[in-house]
Amino acid sequence: MVSYRKEGNTVKSETIQASYHLFSFLLRYPTRDHLEAVDEITAFSESIEEESIRKTLVEFLSVISNWNQDQWVEHYIEVFDFGKTSNLYMTYLKLGEQKERGLELLKLKKFYEAAGFDVTDKELPDYLPLMLEFCAAIDQEVRIEFLSKHAAAIAETKSKLEKLESSYYLLLEALIKLMSYEGVVVSTDHSQKEERPLSLEDVRIMQSMREQLIQNQLG
Repeated sequence: MVSYRKEGNTVKSETIQASYHLFSFLLRYPTRDHLEAVDEITAFSESIEEESIRKTLVEFLSVISNWNQDQWVEHYIEVFDFGKTSNLYMTYLKLGEQKERGLELLKLKKFYEAAGFDVTDKELPDYLPLMLEFCAAIDQEVRIEFLSKHAAAIAETKSKLEKLESSYYLLLEALIKLMSYEGVVVSTDHSQKEERPLSLEDVRIMQSMREQLIQNQLG
């Protein structure tokens, strides 16, 4: 059994992996399974050794425990499905529908495949619940590398949710605290970065993607 230490606290690796799986579950469209699992999830959350993570996660669960399923679904749709600036697609805030986003999605898919993680076409690779499901299945070193690339987008999404006064910001805040605990540097600067020109490798990948799309269309 592996444990991680930081400032005197100890969190078991199994707890960390289970926490990423939990965040993935809670960020998905709420079903009756979510409602029925709140008590069990709360019990697990209260057992997390790191106080900053535990306290914020339990606060979020305390809020949603007062919702019925219709209220939960209504809030989820309002925040994530109707809010382009607060959706759960981590490349969308920066790239929107630009062609460069397709390149980033393909890179993500290749990263998953290189780590032996199976993905389907049912969910885009930058869908945060899918990304966190991936994090629950990989080693800490790979997870830190992966999350470091997307930490800014996750932090910006949390900021958007807080401005919308959505309780989901607490869930994202707890996630960020878990990431920081593991050693991921999360910047609070959400200013847009200057766009860089496509590299030769980017062009090659995009060409490969076009060829694959053509092959799929031809059957």
